[in-house]
Amino acid sequence: MGLGLEINLVFDAKEPLEEYLHVKNKYQFDSRNGLNLVMTGEGDVDAGDDEMRLLKQIEKVLQIDLTLLDFWEKYDEFIEIRSLRLKLLELEDLLVNNPEFYHKICWGHDIEYEYLKEVFLQDVRFLIERLNLNLKNGACLVKYISD
Repeated sequence: MGLGLEINLVFDAKEPLEEYLHVKNKYQFDSRNGLNLVMTGEGDVDAGDDEMRLLKQIEKVLQIDLTLLDFWEKYDEFIEIRSLRLKLLELEDLLVNNPEFYHKICWGHDIEYEYLKEVFLQDVRFLIERLNLNLKNGACLVKYISD
């Protein structure tokens, strides 16, 4: 897809590179394939509380508060890994139990079918496993940055 900002996670403890790469390959995670659009939209144009933002539509359809995933709300601010992990587990459960949710999303760029239907759940699982990896490594906090 390649749209939007590329988001990186920074932890308060050094992330074990080899283990991170293993998890990234396991889930075939691509940081520019859609998750970044959920978290940011198409850039700073989508900052704020616009109801058409992809994140806001997902929140409405799945009835979940995803503020912890909102890049513009949490940019360069440390977040407790455990809180984010719990929110991602809740999101994972909702995605598993509502596999057709993407039909109620209208955003464009074919993101509904190319990303939300096919990849979003895998990306959420990737993030959960990555957070677990860093918790085991002694990290407590994470923040979002963009190059």
